[in-house]
Amino acid sequence: MYINPYLKKITRVKDHEDRTGYLWLDMNENPEGLPEEFVRRTLEKVSTQTIAGYPYKEELIQLIAEREQLSADAVTLTNGSDEGIKLMFETFTRDTDKVIAVTPSFEMYRIYAEMKGVKLDTVTYDESFQIRVTDIIDKIDAKTDAIVLLNPNSPIGSEYSKDEYIRIIEKACQVGALVFIDEAYVPFGVQSQIDLIRKYDNVLILRTFSKLCSMAGLRVGYILGNPQLIKYLDNAEGSYNVNTMGILFASELLKNPMLLQQLADIQAEGKRYLCEKLEQSAYDYIGQYGNYVLIRTKINPKKVAQMMREKKILIKTYNNSLLKDWVRVTTGSKKIMRQFWDSFSRVDVEG
Repeated sequence: MYINPYLKKITRVKDHEDRTGYLWLDMNENPEGLPEEFVRRTLEKVSTQTIAGYPYKEELIQLIAEREQLSADAVTLTNGSDEGIKLMFETFTRDTDKVIAVTPSFEMYRIYAEMKGVKLDTVTYDESFQIRVTDIIDKIDAKTDAIVLLNPNSPIGSEYSKDEYIRIIEKACQVGALVFIDEAYVPFGVQSQIDLIRKYDNVLILRTFSKLCSMAGLRVGYILGNPQLIKYLDNAEGSYNVNTMGILFASELLKNPMLLQQLADIQAEGKRYLCEKLEQSAYDYIGQYGNYVLIRTKINPKKVAQMMREKKILIKTYNNSLLKDWVRVTTGSKKIMRQFWDSFSRVDVEG
């Protein structure tokens, strides 16, 4: 029996534990979810026929296109941002070439590179959590299929300037490489780079409904870009890669911009509260962008995470040497952040 040799080499840890009863601050989901009234009204639109039929994607595609002021053929839906990343590797990379990315970053870029047998050529953040864009540009050569840029990066929360994006994109143009901009966290304080897809044919932007929109369980994402590149991605997708319930909830959210703004405002207020508490307690932290804050703990972070788990609160720790002294905490409403801080400030105590 043939088995893809690249899959044999991959080491993965899939964390599918039952998190019922815990406060989820470890995976950057919205810890409170969508308002119950919105969920109830949306579910009232579901009939037996809704579930029985195959998904219809065109309405949601049109809503996204109108929101972003693009043509519908510049949009494709994905099964969460994970599928978008996988499709990028499947469509635009070769196992003889490389993809350039930064590290630490979202782990699935490494996983999908390994699945495809593509070299992931990384630029590492220094100990002050800075990265030199010239180090990225210098790696771009004839063997480069794609450059991955996260706007902002998770977990570090950094961004690039407009000039830095343009320098990277124009170097990529010279060698015929794709620039793939991951904007999963763009609703949380960072400027979107969507204008770049109107100027450059080699740029794609990835988005998700999982973070701000509280829809991680429904798996809806999308990619924006040059219609010809979108067509290639469409060819690589399954016929019905996004489910009907995900399409319905995403569509109803886009029809309700006031709710989207409310979700952003609630998260921002909670994040401000947490950052103020960290400031008052003289913590080192990084929290400018994204729906998360990176905190250097006073005692061993894994011990902190275990004690927080005992209090039914989940937070993220790292094995990466750069982040071994830090935890990442998903931010939510002020109420949620107060609950987190009341426990964390008692647990992370020296001596």
